[in-house]
Formats: sequence, C-alpha cells, structure tokens
Amino acid sequence: MNFPLQKLEAHIDDLPLAEGEALLESGAVERLMEAEKHLWVAVVDGQEAEVQVTPSRVVAGSCECQRFRQQGMCEHLAALLLALRRHLQSRQDGRRQARQKQAEGPRKLTTGIVLGHVSKEDLVDFVREFARTNRNFAIALKARFASAVSEIDSKEKYLQLLESTINAVRKADRSITLRGSQKLASVLEELQLQTIQAIDEADFTEATYIAQSIIEKVTPVLKKAKGKEREIRHYISQAFDNLQRLVSRRPAPSLLKELREYAMAEHSKLAYRSNNIDQAFFKLLMLLCQSPTEEQELLDALEQQKAKYQVEGRPLAPLLVLQLNILERAGRAEEARQLMEHNLSLPDVLQYAIEQARARGKVPRVKALAAFGLKLGMPADVKSSLESMLLLLAESEEDWEEVNRYAMLRFMDTLDFSYFEQARRTAPDDWAEQVDGMLEQLLAQPYTARRRDAVARVFAEEGKLESLIGYVEQAGSLDLLLLVGRYLLVPYRDRLFYLYRRLLAEYLNNHLGRKTSQRIREVLAHLQDIGAGELAEELVDEFRAKYPERHSLMEELELLDG
Repeated sequence: MNFPLQKLEAHIDDLPLAEGEALLESGAVERLMEAEKHLWVAVVDGQEAEVQVTPSRVVAGSCECQRFRQQGMCEHLAALLLALRRHLQSRQDGRRQARQKQAEGPRKLTTGIVLGHVSKEDLVDFVREFARTNRNFAIALKARFASAVSEIDSKEKYLQLLESTINAVRKADRSITLRGSQKLASVLEELQLQTIQAIDEADFTEATYIAQSIIEKVTPVLKKAKGKEREIRHYISQAFDNLQRLVSRRPAPSLLKELREYAMAEHSKLAYRSNNIDQAFFKLLMLLCQSPTEEQELLDALEQQKAKYQVEGRPLAPLLVLQLNILERAGRAEEARQLMEHNLSLPDVLQYAIEQARARGKVPRVKALAAFGLKLGMPADVKSSLESMLLLLAESEEDWEEVNRYAMLRFMDTLDFSYFEQARRTAPDDWAEQVDGMLEQLLAQPYTARRRDAVARVFAEEGKLESLIGYVEQAGSLDLLLLVGRYLLVPYRDRLFYLYRRLLAEYLNNHLGRKTSQRIREVLAHLQDIGAGELAEELVDEFRAKYPERHSLMEELELLDG
C-alpha cells in the first residue's frame, strides 16, 4: 500500500470505494484523529480503522474487520481515507485563507514566496552549488531522486549512492558514529519507501536492484554502525522481505531466474555468514525453487554452507532447520524424518520437530519430544518453553498430577506465584512434603531479593508463621517486613513491633533527604492499613522527639496526620 492520498480512487477497487463514500456521507466516520505523527485512526460503522500517511502518500492501512483481513481493503478503510483527504484539504484551505489574511498586512519572506518567484534554471543552479558544498544535502538529494536517473545502470546508481553515503559517514578507523549511523538509516528509509512504491507500481526490476544494493553494501558495515546496528539490520531484513514480496507478485520468469542466480552466487560470502544474513538468502531461494532440480541444487548449497559453518565453529542448527523445511516442501518426508531424529539434541531442531508434530495433531509425540528435551538439559529459554507447553497439554488432558509437576517446575524457574497456586490446586496428598522440598531448594539457591520474598510468601501462605518470623528477623529487611508483616501481626505482635522499630531506626540513621522521609510516611501508613495504628502513633511521637531538625521528616509526618 503506497499511493498518493489525492489519487486514492485509482488505487482502490470500485466496490469498497463506493461503499466507503456511502459510509462517509451517512456520518459513519467518527472520532477521526491523529493518534501519532502521520498515523490517523477513526471508528467507521463500529470498526476501528487506521492509516499511515507520510507525508501525503498512503503508506499503510488496516481495519479490524474480516473483509480487510481477507482482501487487504474494505469499505471502512476506504471511508477513513476519504474522510482524511477531506479533513486535510479543509485544513489546507484554512491555512491558505490565513496566509491570504496575513498577505493583507506586511508580507514575510517565506520559502514558498521565494520558490514562487525564482526561475527553474536559477533554482537548479542553486541546488547544484549547495549540494557541492553540503555533503548531507547531496546525499539526501541523490537518495530522493536516484530513481529518476535513467542514463546510469539501475543497480549501479544505487550501489554508488550507498557507497558515497557510507564513505561520507565513516571515520578514519572505518567505524561509523551514532550520528553517521542515523544519516545512513535515513537514506535506507528513503530507499525502503522507493522499493515499496516500485513493487506497488509493478516496477519489479527497479525494486530488485534497490533491495540487492542495500544487502550488498550495508551488510559489510553492519557491525561498524555504533548504537544503530539493530536499526540498520532491520533495513537489510526489510530488503529481503521486499524481495520475497516481489516474488509473490509473480514477476517475469527472466527476473525470477536472475534473482535466483544472484542469491545462489551471493549467499556464500563471508560477510553474510559473519552477520547471520546468509540464512535470509536460503529462505528467499526456497521461494524461488520451481523444480526438483532446483531444490536439489539448494540442498547441495546448504551442505556446502554447513561445511563452512563447521570449519568456522558456527552452530549448525539454523541451517538444519532450513534443510528440513526444504525436504518437507519437496515431499521427501523420510529424509526429513531421519535428519530430524539424528539432530534432536539441537534446540532449534527439537523445536522444529515439536512444531511439526503439533501441526499434525500428534500430541503424544509432542509430549515425548518435549520430555526428551527436558532430559537433555536445554538452554533456559527452551526449557521454559517446553515446560510451559507440557503444562498446557496436561491441563487440556486434565492430568492433574502432571499439572502439579510442571506448575511446580515453572514456579521454581520463575517464582511466579500463579504457578504456585496452580500447583496447590492440583496438589497430591503429600503437598506438605512437596512444599518442604521446594523451600529447601529455594533456600539453597544464591540469595536475591526476589528469592527472599518468594520464600517468605510461601511460609506465609502455607501458615508456617514460626518459620516466617524467624526468617524475617534473620533477613533484617524492611521491604520484606512490609510484604509479610500482616501475617505476623496477631501471633507475634511484640516481636513484629520490635522489628519495625529497629528497622525504621536503622533506615533513618543511614538515609537522609526527602525520599527517606516519604518512605517513612509510607511505612507508617502501611502500619495503619494492616491494623497496627497503635504502633504507627508511637513511632510518630518517637520520630518527632528524636529528629526535630529533619524538616522534611516533620512535614511528611504532618501529612500522615492529615
């Protein structure tokens, strides 16, 4: 979606356009507003639609209705576009009238006035001279209008543009500063928009050359872009996304062949492997395969790439997953199965196998693969994913013993008490022993405030109050006391009051300033909330007597009284 807002009739089918006009005229477009810069939203006939216009071109749009999800356009979005055009035109007319009123008085020398009085020849001379002396302007000028240049080979002009941009922002040590990376990103943003426009206008060759130029020129400097590597990498990913989108539009067979030959030749370069870009070439090649011969050539290329990965010590799993995808697409299921079974110890391959089993509804295999992965000792993120999956499966099958088991594992990993409560709801007869074993494990782990709070909360919720008061006294933490003090108020009132007195006195002795005073007021308010108002009043009197010179504390205590 990339077309001028003023010419939307030429880009929207007649049916949704006519229905959109009817909705607009009936007053069905409500709450039209600019939610963010260039992002406009409205409620149209009960459906929320949005459109991005930068600055006068429709870049993207969406609607929550089913018709948009199926067709990419609907009457609601069409109505929004028509309403927005009318709104912007009305705003522009208002500005024009304001300028006319201003013209009745002394006129200002504005850019618009100057441009209205300068000849084309003089303007071109000025632009040429300014570009000669201002490198940033020259780069922006070339980026904006490179597509209009026809006497230079299409790809060569974009390669030259990026080469000159990179040379302009590089330092002597070949690194690119944050400011330089921002300039490079602005050029890439412009080229990204031009690629989308070229695809929308079916200029597939031009779009291909822009995307290829970005991939070739920007990948080698990716790690030099200080502070902006992630953003610059995103533009490379967008270049590949645009090529995939282009392929889906079914361009001329000659262009598809050229693109396939390009990807087959280009992917093997070290720069792409070093920046994890080579895998994007393989994903593109998967879309370009049109015959068993081409599929085999791609598999052979993958084998060669795997050999390079092994020599360079790179993880093979991403390439193996690609290989599995190609074999599955080619209908070579047995080869895929053997490759998968042989490499199940690799997290990426295991997850691929699980996804394949889930897609085919093979729940027992999903459970077996996930359990196998847990036994292997997978990385923390994979382990978390497998445990969560097994927990959901156990819930769906109402296997409460397994629910209890995996909920306890998730609690131990995350200290999220929703898992603890889930485990307790499905607890077996030996729940008390389970809790004791879990507490033993938690207490054996390295100390953190989060682990400390989890232990205390387990003590509290399981009614182990003697253990809780001893744990709180040993920890000597005011934060912990605030978390669980309410549990101890009745059975251990005197010990609890002593703890509050001691910890608050220590806090005041070791901290000064307004924030400290506010913290004291918050603690005293908390005491009132949990039914320890008597203690709060005693502490207020003590603090006033002991710290009269601490003005912020006195002010906070006054607020407490109020």
